[in-house]
Amino acid sequence: MRSLASVVLLASLSSSALASEAPSAIWRLGMPAWIVAMSVANPLEADALTVGLGGSGDIVSTQIMLRWDQDKKYQMTDSIWFEGYRQAGYTIWQIAGESLEHETSNHTLDVMQGFRWYFADKEDWLSYVNVALGVSLISNDELDGKKFGGPFQFTEFVGIGGYVTPQWQWDLGVRHYSNNDIYEENSGINFYRLNISYNY
Repeated sequence: MRSLASVVLLASLSSSALASEAPSAIWRLGMPAWIVAMSVANPLEADALTVGLGGSGDIVSTQIMLRWDQDKKYQMTDSIWFEGYRQAGYTIWQIAGESLEHETSNHTLDVMQGFRWYFADKEDWLSYVNVALGVSLISNDELDGKKFGGPFQFTEFVGIGGYVTPQWQWDLGVRHYSNNDIYEENSGINFYRLNISYNY
């Protein structure tokens, strides 16, 4: 099953890499190959690998995240509880239909603390509300007419999710980036995103 996750991951990243002409496409293909190797070997001992796809107007995004679950369970009622997790990831934004250049793309590094509020068993296809908050560094402070002010951004995700199997998990929600007005310009952006996770 891990090999299937790697194939999906490689396919999602290769399309962006191939959008550039050689020799740029050659070295850009190294990134998905490296990420696939990391996902299979799991040297950082993550609990899950997540691939997310989504869009915001003319901008599409692909994200790769590693998640580390926090074991403690917080029981609120007999049927509602929450558990925490930490995650780190890389996201690429690209203007749809454009080649992968500095002016048409953005690269982000994200670190987040998240919580899943469960209202059903973990085996259920719809079982929790997912909320996460963190910080990001972006490579391009202007894209497709949006001005983000600077490299430091706050990011959050709110969505719902569940389990297809104990190893395969899904989330559907909104990912937001903005700088909370610490810079003069603060366009902000929302991505509507589907995440698929493979639990090691």
